[in-house]
Amino acid sequence: MDDVKKTAAERAARPKKTPVGSGFESERQREKNALVRQLDAQDGRNVHKIAAASIAPEEERELRVAAYCRVSTDDIDQKLSIHLQIQQYMKKIKETPGWRYAGCYVDDGFSGTNTAHRQGFQKLMKDAMDGKIDMIITKAVSRFARNLMDCIGWVEALQNHDPPIRVFFEQENLDTMSQTSGIILFVLAMVAQEESHMKSEAILLSLEWRFSRGRFLTPRLFGYDKVEVPDGYGGKKKILAINETEARVVRWMYSTLVNGGTPEEIADVLTEMAIPTGGRRKDGTLNTHWTANSVIASMRNEKHCGDVLARKTYTPNYKDHKSKKNNGKKNKYFQPDHHEAIVSRAMWNAAQRILNSRKYGHEGTYLPMRIIDRGTLTGYISMNRSWAGFDFEDYYRAGQICMGLLDEELETDLGAEYLPEAGRRIGGLVDDHGIAQIARDLTAAEQEIKDELEGKAADDAENRIKDAAVKAFQVVSGEMFSRLHEPVIRITTKGFAFSKSSMSRLPHTEFVEFLFNPVERMIVVRPCSPDHPNAIVWDAKHKGAGALCKVLYDSMGWDTDYSFRIPCQTITGPNGDTVLVYDMDNYVGRASAKKDESIIAQKETAAAEEYDDAKSYYYPPDQEEPQEIRDMEERFQEAVETNKKLFGTPVFEHIHGLRGIETDSEWDMMTEARPLDIMHTVDSATVSSLLLAIKYDPPKLPQKPEAYPGEPVTAENGEV
Repeated sequence: MDDVKKTAAERAARPKKTPVGSGFESERQREKNALVRQLDAQDGRNVHKIAAASIAPEEERELRVAAYCRVSTDDIDQKLSIHLQIQQYMKKIKETPGWRYAGCYVDDGFSGTNTAHRQGFQKLMKDAMDGKIDMIITKAVSRFARNLMDCIGWVEALQNHDPPIRVFFEQENLDTMSQTSGIILFVLAMVAQEESHMKSEAILLSLEWRFSRGRFLTPRLFGYDKVEVPDGYGGKKKILAINETEARVVRWMYSTLVNGGTPEEIADVLTEMAIPTGGRRKDGTLNTHWTANSVIASMRNEKHCGDVLARKTYTPNYKDHKSKKNNGKKNKYFQPDHHEAIVSRAMWNAAQRILNSRKYGHEGTYLPMRIIDRGTLTGYISMNRSWAGFDFEDYYRAGQICMGLLDEELETDLGAEYLPEAGRRIGGLVDDHGIAQIARDLTAAEQEIKDELEGKAADDAENRIKDAAVKAFQVVSGEMFSRLHEPVIRITTKGFAFSKSSMSRLPHTEFVEFLFNPVERMIVVRPCSPDHPNAIVWDAKHKGAGALCKVLYDSMGWDTDYSFRIPCQTITGPNGDTVLVYDMDNYVGRASAKKDESIIAQKETAAAEEYDDAKSYYYPPDQEEPQEIRDMEERFQEAVETNKKLFGTPVFEHIHGLRGIETDSEWDMMTEARPLDIMHTVDSATVSSLLLAIKYDPPKLPQKPEAYPGEPVTAENGEV
């Protein structure tokens, strides 16, 4: 026993190699303790420090200092302000010890909410990043940038530059190199941005007020000068007055276009004669290069005929100032006869209709509307496949007048209409006379008119019931029926095509005329002479007829993702004249191949979901009609609608043929359609004299402006 006690005492007297409780430490704790002991054992005697290169303090080196000035407008008062700022900064920088003048960067007439369009600011940032500037001084945060992200982003970029570049804002006494500048700059930039937002909203309200009272913003336009005249209330106002030298150019452009010239030809002549466009290049010199687009843009301006349309574009975001076309997002304001016109409204309208038709391949002069006003084809309009000068509303109204549905004169002055938006009417300006277009679900009054035109008795109950039954009938896939020998016309958004069976109905025919009745929604194809202005080759396919097909789609309210087939009926008159009649109410729609794939995919997805949902469900004991049953009914109706979209829509049972004519003398199906308008051409001698006058007395505009925005003002290039 004594030996055991002695051994235990000796063991207890030995120094412990591990701390108490080390057996219970985790692996992570043991690693940390080991690292501490390792650091305590190291004294760094074998480590040699290499000192960093010393940077001279700013007070010991000369700073290259640049100033930045900006004003939002180019008013005379603002020009004086920016002139004084430049003088003040040049003096301050040159008189401050340790500062060297590195230039003054100017943006004259630029908003602060977007730095991308400020050439002076972009030049300043580029020179700073290239190491040419050590410090930037400006009046205030709002002068530097009114966009929060732009302001913070550029300041951080300058701070991260090697060496850092500081920005000093005088009004706030803020230096971006100070430790507390970050949060202060963030708050000030946010305030500047919100201030810009409030100003933008105030300007929009002001514009709304001005426009609604006829006070339009009318900047100088090629062909006009801005002059001051008495306003009748003891003050003065600025108006557009014709600049006769430039107006001759405008008149020549319109005259050349209506006489068959093209915008490309007009642009080439103006460029060759070095006629100024009214704009300037980036270097401030006059721009004398005309393009077809610049010619079209000039001729689209409604101010040339004395009208003003305000708010054609608008700016959705006050930060980037990107304008968008106003398609009903903002109110528009239109005032006819606002100022003296350079060209008549009739010529301006004619030019717009020609330009609209050029998109569809039309070449040449103005094409007046032609309508048949007597005989069995009364109300039918002779259509040109590439003429987009008139829309469906024009054709529909003319057909109504000709058929006696509107008590107005047929000889309407189409040239006097107000078409301020590139040849299109503005909603609300033109009265629709209270008669709506005939839709697929007809009103009682429209149904009576249609029955009368078709020779039906108004009180024929049997026909009513039959029509109702046909409307409810579902149309199945066209692939289930053979249409190989059926005489039809197939219409798409880009053109139309006749089946071989249709073409066989008019043998020995080379050219045909396409007639359309927008009221009865009927198409008639009849032979015509080759020199007819609307003659088309009697061929199977007619591509590039988008203008004509757009009118047909608009008249029927068709979905542009579908093509449509219309059956044909052959009618021969007492004189032996044969025409083909296509009743558009008997159409069958068919989705395009791409549309087919999307619809089929939707059907497969819906079917899979329906299968998963139908695997299991529960009937509540107190529910008369389970929810699952109602869900199945809804899915069934959705499937029906999908099939209708894929295979077509229900069609009317419509009586083929033309309306009844009492006497054989009125069965003249070859009655020529007469024009409702004139050609609007100008005498060639007048056009030549205008061009000669332009050549010997060309327009002259002022040369380079006083100062080019964005050009840095330095001691070398002089002071502003």
